[in-house]
Amino acid sequence: MLDKKSQSKILRRPLFALALIALTAIVPLSLTAKESHRPNFLIFIIDDLNDYVGALGGHPNASTPNIDRLAGRGMLFSNAHCNSPVCNPSRTSLFTGLRPTTTGITSNRFGWFREVSGFEEVKTLPVALEEKGYATFGFGKTIHAKKTAQPGSKWTNSLQYPEFQHWNSYNYGPILKIRDHLNFKMGDHLTDWGVLPKSKEYPLASHDATIAERTINLLLDEHDSPFLVACGFYRPHTPLYAQQQWFDLHPIDEITLPEAPADDRDDLVYFGKHGHKRTEAEIEAPGLWNHQWITKNGKARAIQQAYLASTSSMDAEVGRVLDALEESPHRDDTYIILFSDHGWNLGEKEHWGKAALWEQTTRVPFIAAGPGIPAGAICNEPVELLSLYPTVAELAEIAAPAHLEGYSLRPLLENPEAPWKHAALTTFSDHHALRTARHRYIRYADGSEELYDHDTDPDEFNNLAVSGAKHQEVQKALATLRSEMDKILSGNTQ
Repeated sequence: MLDKKSQSKILRRPLFALALIALTAIVPLSLTAKESHRPNFLIFIIDDLNDYVGALGGHPNASTPNIDRLAGRGMLFSNAHCNSPVCNPSRTSLFTGLRPTTTGITSNRFGWFREVSGFEEVKTLPVALEEKGYATFGFGKTIHAKKTAQPGSKWTNSLQYPEFQHWNSYNYGPILKIRDHLNFKMGDHLTDWGVLPKSKEYPLASHDATIAERTINLLLDEHDSPFLVACGFYRPHTPLYAQQQWFDLHPIDEITLPEAPADDRDDLVYFGKHGHKRTEAEIEAPGLWNHQWITKNGKARAIQQAYLASTSSMDAEVGRVLDALEESPHRDDTYIILFSDHGWNLGEKEHWGKAALWEQTTRVPFIAAGPGIPAGAICNEPVELLSLYPTVAELAEIAAPAHLEGYSLRPLLENPEAPWKHAALTTFSDHHALRTARHRYIRYADGSEELYDHDTDPDEFNNLAVSGAKHQEVQKALATLRSEMDKILSGNTQ
């Protein structure tokens, strides 16, 4: 079942209380496509969304009714994790089926994987499906790649990524060129937040509505071949801009801040020394990644509100697409998969943003629905986004390429309580985190370690690698987790 903290939150929501009760009556189903044709795939890829969704109970003020209803009609993976806590390596990993440690793309400072020696010809998920007769579409932010001029089509303007047959994108959706910052006049506008001005210049909180519209048009159309459509929404990526109605949904005086003890960093051997020591001048510079400035100026609730508002804005577009699928000729033969590329911290451990290896940064929403997948099911096994490629390949009934390093989730989709022996590995730069059903183990490049027991410490307040170093049980857990991490990193997982 869910951990006690998440379970108590979810049980307060009627839909998921019923889902948990119904789970005990689930009979494993066979996931098979109709004999006449192969299934379609609608994949939602959300940018920077953590567990602030109702289905995961990550924040009491979250309002995501459309993501929640998708979880209610399919399977929610409650312990899902990204393979990197930043965009480029995460998306590269899930589309290539390779770990960041394999490609070497372990942070955003690295470029496109097809420019990395040895990976120029690697077969990505959309390419693998295209070779088997699928039409592939990518709308919005899906995979980090170079844009190349291609002939237009009904789905494409003059820009197209080579991974998809049909593509539509923008220069970089999160960056709206607002003349003045909404909350301060200094700093990078990516760190800004607030209600968008009422102006024809800024009719939308992002390009998400346009991305949804293109996806809707595709779904409502007839197709001669099965299709894969990746719908990449930008929100809640910064800047945290949204329209007034979404801010009104989250009154600032009702916002609950995450629990963040003042001494929570005292037992962080690595990050306690690195990355958060600022000069007085730096503290005075505003920004979403500056904990000292945020707390000194009392901006934590305002930023939380903006994040929740941006998330609700995105959720509304998810709902529009789901409604269109229900009205389309493809409603009964389309698998829907929704996930975020990584999580986001909003003050926990004095951290704001991504690029960390704690639960809030690596845990992501991950939902699958479609033919044969039990409705309202919850799977609590540790899974990773690397499983997307082999899972889709198996559901599409095509042979998975030999290079894939992840594991198909099909056994869990048929039975959420099926045996599962795999842990989830997340990599950032030269640092790694391993998530099992019970523990989070982090090992930094200098050998420093963190260990958290989620059975007793779901907020990761107590680093057992420091506080419990002399306990025999802690040493045994560390030895097991070190060995498991080394096996994954070496590729020796058999």
